Amino acid sequence: MRKVLLSFMVSVFLLFSTGSVFASEGKADNSVDWFYPSWAAEAKYNQPITVLDTDTGLGRYSLHTKEISLKDLARIHGHLCDGLVISYVEIKAVLDKLFPDGTVDRTDLRAVSKNGPCWVDASSMMTGARINFQTLRIDSTVGDGFIIQRISTGEAYDVHLKPGIFLTEQAQLESKIRKLRSQGQPVLAEDIDKVEQMGEELSQRILNLPQGGILVIKALPDYKFVFNDMLGNRGDVINKSMPRTK
Repeated sequence: MRKVLLSFMVSVFLLFSTGSVFASEGKADNSVDWFYPSWAAEAKYNQPITVLDTDTGLGRYSLHTKEISLKDLARIHGHLCDGLVISYVEIKAVLDKLFPDGTVDRTDLRAVSKNGPCWVDASSMMTGARINFQTLRIDSTVGDGFIIQRISTGEAYDVHLKPGIFLTEQAQLESKIRKLRSQGQPVLAEDIDKVEQMGEELSQRILNLPQGGILVIKALPDYKFVFNDMLGNRGDVINKSMPRTK
């Protein structure tokens, strides 16, 4: 009996040490920071994704998974904003469908995104899709959403916010600011403050509502991914020299 028990314990040890069972040891940091406020860290539906990658540039699948959080995206993208929050929530919802076991294979995904810093950064970091590998399509017709496809199965989904979630007043003020800057005109600090406050309120709302109440997700049977090499201008730096009210 003792020999049988010892043999079983050795088998279990070998099973875990050889990586036959994936272990999620790379836990994400969701702590409050100067660029990551408590309302984000404590939001009810702000949960990390678990991803599987390869070990090295010429390596095989890793024996372990890791977590990627909204804070990770904010740190690498440069800031936390409503565009990043929307992107994170939308993409995560589709990944949950494509990988129901909870582990996202970032070697097995394609994405379609509009040309926006938040949208492109989130899609690349969360799915592994990249323009240079022809797995990320830039397409303005997708709007404030995404198309995400699992390469190995062809399964694909379109995801967007439900109408009315993104307020018309905020959209109009954003358009006003972008138009002024495209014409080389300055922007009032008060307008920037106002649109940032609206974005923060939207982010808080989105992170504290179940996805069924804010998202429209549509399956795309027989979806054919077509790469393009569309380029565009960066929009999140146009006001970097504008004045502040405080």
